[in-house]
Amino acid sequence: MKEIEQRILALTEKVYPQVVEIRRTIHANPELAFEEKETAALVAKTLKAAGVDVKEGVARTGVLGSIKGKRTGKIIALRSDMDALPITEATGLPFASKNAGKMHACGHDAHTAIGLGAAMVLAELRNEISGEVRFIFQPSEERNPGGAPFMIEAGALEGVSEIYGLHVLSQADAGTVGFCQGEMMASADELYITIRGKSGHGARPQHTIDPVVTTAQVILGLQTLISRNLDPFAHGVITIGSVHGGFAPNIIPTEVKLVGTLRSMSKEWREYAHKRVHEIIEGIAHSAGCEADVHIDLGYPVLRNSDAETIFAAECAEQLLGADRVFQAERLMGAEDFAYYLEKVPGTFYRLGIRNTAQGITADIHNDHFTIDESSLKAGVAMQVYLAIRGLARLSE
Repeated sequence: MKEIEQRILALTEKVYPQVVEIRRTIHANPELAFEEKETAALVAKTLKAAGVDVKEGVARTGVLGSIKGKRTGKIIALRSDMDALPITEATGLPFASKNAGKMHACGHDAHTAIGLGAAMVLAELRNEISGEVRFIFQPSEERNPGGAPFMIEAGALEGVSEIYGLHVLSQADAGTVGFCQGEMMASADELYITIRGKSGHGARPQHTIDPVVTTAQVILGLQTLISRNLDPFAHGVITIGSVHGGFAPNIIPTEVKLVGTLRSMSKEWREYAHKRVHEIIEGIAHSAGCEADVHIDLGYPVLRNSDAETIFAAECAEQLLGADRVFQAERLMGAEDFAYYLEKVPGTFYRLGIRNTAQGITADIHNDHFTIDESSLKAGVAMQVYLAIRGLARLSE
C-alpha cells in the first residue's frame, strides 16, 4: 500500500468519531426536501471549521464547499444529498428522529456525514490535491423535480471535469463498495390519469357510462406496454399505485382518478412509452364512451455512469480497500437525481454496503426500521477522498 493510501486510511480513522456524531445528529433531526435549514447550517459550520471555502443558500438550502490544492489543475466534485423522508421512525435507536413523521430512511444522513468527513480529511491533505475538490451538499433528492437541476443552475458544476457520488445499499455487507458501468438506475415519471363517464344508479348501468369498468380495462391495458411493446431484453416498469373513484356500492361515479409510475432504462423507449400511454388510455376510454385526461409528470432521467470513470473508481476501490471488498453493483429500477449531473459531466455513482446481519441491520431503504452499520462510514469517507486525489492526479497527467 502506498503512503498516500495509508495516510488517507489513518486520517479517516481520526475523523471517524466526529463523522459518527454528525450522522447521528442529522439522523435525530431530519428535514424534508428544501427544508434542510438546520442540516445545511451544520454542514456549513463543519466545513468552515475544517478550513473549507463555503457558499451557503445555493438552490435555497444547498451548500457548496471548495478546497484548492497548492498545485493547479482540474476540478472534481463530490456530491452528498441531505433530505429525509416523510416516514415515522420505528428503530428505537437512542438517536432516533425527534421530528414527528420525518426520518432519514434512505441514508442521506450517512451521505452528508461522509461528505463532511471527506472534506475534513482532504483539508489535511491539501498539499496532495492537484486542482480543486468541490463539495456539493444538495437538497431535495427524494422529491421530484429533485435538487440537482437547481444546484446545476446555480453553478455547482461550473468548471467541473468529473463527479462522484455514493448511496448506501442494504443488500451488501458494511464497508464493501459496488460499481456498475453504463445504465445503472431508471428514469422515473409520474402518471396522473382521470377517466370520466356518466354517473347513475348501479342497478341501471345501461343508462350510465361506467368509468370504473373502463378504469379496470385501462389498468390491464397499460400492462401490455411492458409485455408487448418493450423488448424482452430491455428494462421497464409501469405500476398504478393509486385508484380513487366512487363513494357508495350502488352508485356508478362520474370519474375515477389513477396515479402511477413509469420507469425505463432507455431514453428512446421512455419517449416511445409516453406516446403509447396516451394511445392506450385514450383508445380504451374512447371505445367505452368515456373521456380521459392523461398527464405525465417528467421525473429523473436514466442514470448512466460513464465507463472510464467507473472503471477508474473500481480500480481505486481495489487498491484502497482490497479486491474482496469490491462487487459488481446490479442495475435497479429505482431513480436518482444524480443522473442530472452525469448528463453534464462524466463520473460514477456507486454503492456502499451498510448491512450487518449479526447486528440485525438488514432493513431496506424507505423502511421505518432502516439503519446502517456505522463502520461503513469509514469506507465511504476514504473512497471519496481517494477518488478526489487520484482523480485529479489522473486529470493532470
